[in-house]
Amino acid sequence: MGSARASREDAREGPQGPDIDFDDDGPTFAWRDIGLEDALTLVVFWTMAAVVFAQFFSRYVLGSPLGWTEEVARYLLICVGFLAATVGVRKRSHIRLELLYRYLPLRASAAMIWLVDLGQLVYFVLLGWVTWKILPLMSAQKMTSMAVGMDTLYSVVLLSIAIMALRQAWQLVRASGPKQWLAAQRAETTGEEAS
Repeated sequence: MGSARASREDAREGPQGPDIDFDDDGPTFAWRDIGLEDALTLVVFWTMAAVVFAQFFSRYVLGSPLGWTEEVARYLLICVGFLAATVGVRKRSHIRLELLYRYLPLRASAAMIWLVDLGQLVYFVLLGWVTWKILPLMSAQKMTSMAVGMDTLYSVVLLSIAIMALRQAWQLVRASGPKQWLAAQRAETTGEEAS
């Protein structure tokens, strides 16, 4: 009995786990960080959520599923994907391989980031051109469940690609990618926070 009490007291006095500082919540919310793409993506996303809920409600509660909801939800998901990609371009948060950047000198890394940004811009322009060429062909095709042309979907895709190309061109002109990289690397070597 005495040894059990001693071990409980030792457990209370010993380490209780990691010391976590809950005051540092990271970056705070700022309206200037929200772009038009964010609002548009949010509207399309919640429209998709409402369509999926209507599908669920009509199928499992009313027992009579709405035929158009599955196809519309699928196309809205495609729209959300492309619109969210515009947010990724604006925030420069798309997946990148940064391993090579770490082993090159800072100026060479900045030049390489600029070249990658240029490559992305060329890709967006070519993708937009192909979508523009396909768009007239899609007006003849209609959705299966509704009398809406597939050109509507391709128009949203083309709009998203145009926004991505414009954002990428703006970042390329401002060279914000290399500037962010250099600032982060300098902050990392000096031990300061990158802004």
